[in-house]
Amino acid sequence: MRPRVSGSPVALRTRDIADLAVTAGYPCISVLLPTKPASRMTPADRSRLDELVRDVEQQLADRGATNRTKLLDKLAEQVNRAADEPTDRGLCIYVSRAVARSFRLPQPVTARAVVESTFATRPLITALHRMPPHVVLLLHSTCAHLYASEDGGLRPVGRHEPFRSGHPIRVPGAGQPDASTARAELMTRFLRRVDQMLGDYRADHPSPLVLVGPPRLLEEFCAVSSHLERLAGRVDDRDCATALDLALASITAVEAYLRTRRDDALTMLRRAEVDRSVDVASGIDGCWRALGRRRPAMLLVEENFIIAGTSVRGRGAPGGTAGVSDVHDLVDDLMEQVILAGGQLALVADGDLAAHDRIALVMRR
Repeated sequence: MRPRVSGSPVALRTRDIADLAVTAGYPCISVLLPTKPASRMTPADRSRLDELVRDVEQQLADRGATNRTKLLDKLAEQVNRAADEPTDRGLCIYVSRAVARSFRLPQPVTARAVVESTFATRPLITALHRMPPHVVLLLHSTCAHLYASEDGGLRPVGRHEPFRSGHPIRVPGAGQPDASTARAELMTRFLRRVDQMLGDYRADHPSPLVLVGPPRLLEEFCAVSSHLERLAGRVDDRDCATALDLALASITAVEAYLRTRRDDALTMLRRAEVDRSVDVASGIDGCWRALGRRRPAMLLVEENFIIAGTSVRGRGAPGGTAGVSDVHDLVDDLMEQVILAGGQLALVADGDLAAHDRIALVMRR
């Protein structure tokens, strides 16, 4: 497998977690550091980062890991680049023989240097569930702009403007026959092209969607669109006087959507318990056993549930490599295997799964 290498810390995408899980194999180095938001890493954060690197060096030496020099060189490169870049509230660095990647996170992480057979991806999973990447479609009667969330803001990724073609758009006057029909056809054609733009982008970047525009126009778009899956909400453009208003409104819509998703996941679990209890597994051991036999639909986990233990790699993922190792978080490993098997994840509040020993897995029918 070709190495996956990135330079500066990058915005997190859903597929990154699966990529890290697929490339697992001892030694996998995970360096997690809470940071202070700044235009460049502060001296205090750099000092703590260097301490974690020394911890990694000691763990590799104690365990007699081969090719330590190459691994530490790759780690040093990631550390130096991260230190020269802006910081958010958390930093995750992952290095192995096939991987060298760094991620900025909008939330703090627990400082830790982990050397295991898998990466410590729980902070990435948590960040995606608290505020996943999302898409914003800003729609007006004569133009449409598509934005993707990135590093706490919005980045333009597409637009459709009929007038940019250079050809005039001719519409019959109000007193002419079939004027209303012509206008309706023109609007439908415009909205379908906007929907095609949206679909093309979301085919490669599946994510929650926020629609912004005049309410009546949004209704018309929803009537013709074929790409409204994971619609997080609609926002009246009168509430978005500035670009900052647009970004904040989209975040508010996605946060409300995520709360609904959590409630929907708990409802799904309760219904499955009543209608098909054989498809529900509880507790970390029960979930691992079920994943080895069946394909998952949804894994529900209390947000702060972490349990160390012995992981048997490959028991939950088709084509996995068998092996036994001690890991700092069995839940982390289970989440990765559910993602690889095509299941969904739902992080719920502590206490929501008390009757299931803090974790539950609903299998596909």
